Amino acid sequence: MSTLSDDLRTLSNEAFIYFYPLVTMDVTRLQALSPVPDARPGVGPPNRFSHMRTFPSADFRAVVRPNFDTLYSLAWLDLRDGPVRLQAADTDDRYYMLPMLDMWTDVFANPGKRTSGTGPLDLVIAGPGYSGEHSAGTTVVAAPTPYVWIIGRTQTNGPADYPAVHRVQDGYRITELATRSGSADGPAAPHHDTTAEPSKIVNGMSALEFLSYAADLLRVNPPHPTDFSVLARLAHLGIVPGQPFDASRFSAAEAAAVEQGKTDALNTMMAVAPTLGASVNGWITLAESMGVYGNNYLRRAVVTLIGLGANPPEDAVYPLLGADADGSPVTGERDYVIHFDADKLPPAEAFWSITMYDAEGFQVANELDRFAIGDRDPLRYNPDGSLDIHLQHQNPGPERESNWLPTPLGPLGVTMRLYAPRPEAIGGRWSPPPVRRA
Repeated sequence: MSTLSDDLRTLSNEAFIYFYPLVTMDVTRLQALSPVPDARPGVGPPNRFSHMRTFPSADFRAVVRPNFDTLYSLAWLDLRDGPVRLQAADTDDRYYMLPMLDMWTDVFANPGKRTSGTGPLDLVIAGPGYSGEHSAGTTVVAAPTPYVWIIGRTQTNGPADYPAVHRVQDGYRITELATRSGSADGPAAPHHDTTAEPSKIVNGMSALEFLSYAADLLRVNPPHPTDFSVLARLAHLGIVPGQPFDASRFSAAEAAAVEQGKTDALNTMMAVAPTLGASVNGWITLAESMGVYGNNYLRRAVVTLIGLGANPPEDAVYPLLGADADGSPVTGERDYVIHFDADKLPPAEAFWSITMYDAEGFQVANELDRFAIGDRDPLRYNPDGSLDIHLQHQNPGPERESNWLPTPLGPLGVTMRLYAPRPEAIGGRWSPPPVRRA
């Protein structure tokens, strides 16, 4: 080939990393579509919200590291036939956010308490190339792709708060402003599976299946304007926006090189995943370039692999516990304490929490049915205003039970969540304190 490093293995590597978010998003979209409203939580027709009405139970396994702070309201927009109207009623100062992700996983708009307040919301969401007119004062949000994923979250202060949260969720509305043509839902995913985790489906595709699928998606979902350089290189692989991909052009040896490039890319992504954030006090925080990735295609792909649907750090940061104060893995066989000084409590404008999982990222049943603890709970503070959170398997007794986060036996997975974090949490001037053995 005529350009530097344009061997098929290298180009396939670049293509897999570049297209990984697009393909994973579409597999996720297809799994979430059903003509039957609320066929199951998070599944239904396009341009309609599907609401999660309760927190996950102890045996819930559909999502890794689920949160117990908010109830989700999910919707997939299809803007091919025209725009939709998105409305939210006044939430009475309750925290919520309705982040919108394009098919490349970039959050291009995030209405909610932090950005637009908690009063009535009324927006028009329009797809690429839309040039219609609306009445004066209408706010039109331009979506970079015709398919959009809304991952709405509404503050939920425990099960007793469900009725109030449901009223807020019922105030989220999507109205189609054009008649749907009933056209097909876009390219069909190879080996489409409605139950397997999307990343496992994508990772299991052959390289040529993946590239053919990506090329079909590229005909519907335009690339970002800043993607010229990578697309110019991938044209040497036979991928050109608006044109089909001809997998038959490759010989057996060439197809093997393309397959090896995909394997190289996936290995790179898995190797990079543990290094995305710096470790401070045993906590790893992924705050840089989350939710909006620019031309950092590798970071975008890795985040898709380990946490599809990530928010920009201005909306939420999620420190993950990697080790205790001694650098050792945390385990339910030991008792721990997290001590927050009075002037170093988690800096969140909305609220914060700590959630306990097992090594696989799932909650485990305990005597209190408590999987998370945070500032909305009736915590007992020390006389000097400091706070101790107790992580242990056995109940610490009535004096400490209010501050107890039960742990399962075995390796632990601990996630802290700060919603609407203050600048010091985003910029690294604040980090969670070390987790010390009791």
